[in-house]
Amino acid sequence: MTDINRRILELIAQNKSMVEISSELGITEKQLYIRIKQLINYGYQLEPSYSYTADVYYQLVYGFPRRDNKFSISIPKKEKIFKCLVYSDLHVGNINSAINLLNYLYEYASKNGIYYILNCGDIIEGDYTTAKKSIKDYEKQIEFLLKKYPYDKNIKNVMIFGNHDYHSLKYDGFNLSEKIKKTRYDIIPIGYGQGSVNLRNDSLIMFHKLNEDYKPKLLNNEKIILSGHGHMMKTKLKDELWICVPTLSYVSIDKTKDIIPSFVELDIYFENGLFEYVEAKQILVTPKLIPISESRCRIKKFGGIK
Repeated sequence: MTDINRRILELIAQNKSMVEISSELGITEKQLYIRIKQLINYGYQLEPSYSYTADVYYQLVYGFPRRDNKFSISIPKKEKIFKCLVYSDLHVGNINSAINLLNYLYEYASKNGIYYILNCGDIIEGDYTTAKKSIKDYEKQIEFLLKKYPYDKNIKNVMIFGNHDYHSLKYDGFNLSEKIKKTRYDIIPIGYGQGSVNLRNDSLIMFHKLNEDYKPKLLNNEKIILSGHGHMMKTKLKDELWICVPTLSYVSIDKTKDIIPSFVELDIYFENGLFEYVEAKQILVTPKLIPISESRCRIKKFGGIK
């Protein structure tokens, strides 16, 4: 083991963040993450944790590894609200995709002190449909995505994959999740079809249908479901709050309707560590950002909607 890798392990044991370690060692964060991967390949089981402001900490763990479809954000008790942006169905490779619109999300997040962006699936078009494509090969679609996807050291992306993304895994064995993990440390895949995001003592589900019979599995009494696939913004009140997340592209599942790309600012308020209120604001990208609707819902302390 090199001296610098040994020093990285020492600093991790001191609970230093990736920003602090890279600064102390005089290397870039990208160089640090490459060395973290080396240590993992050597057999060290290092698992990341994420702070409220998207700082990343690693810890050496023993026993069973963390499940990929769970993601936790550590939120200090003094913080009464968690803010994030949510979008879905970018469909890179489709002729009506518009990856450049992500720049507006990043600008909005930076101006408003938002550190997390949640993506609810169908990041690429894949080979799933016969729709007109600007990039036909799904491997080239993901290469284009990773090249053009914005980067900000203060912003992390949490991502699940939808039916278009899953198609290449199911039929060709191409694991989009592993490809992203090897290339971008700021984009965190947490599962195909579903992933859970834990916030204090509550959690929400990010969901995307992989087929018509695919349904979300509630494992931890989740009270919010963020669902991609529908391309249009809708909210539904059942035992949980369903937010159907709009597409950030011009791809329409109903060819008789035109689409204006949009995203959601999601504000979650806490009471005693549990979700109390949820506010969801839809923002059109025209390319000017135009808020067009805002919903507010109170969550019961012991599950369900009040």
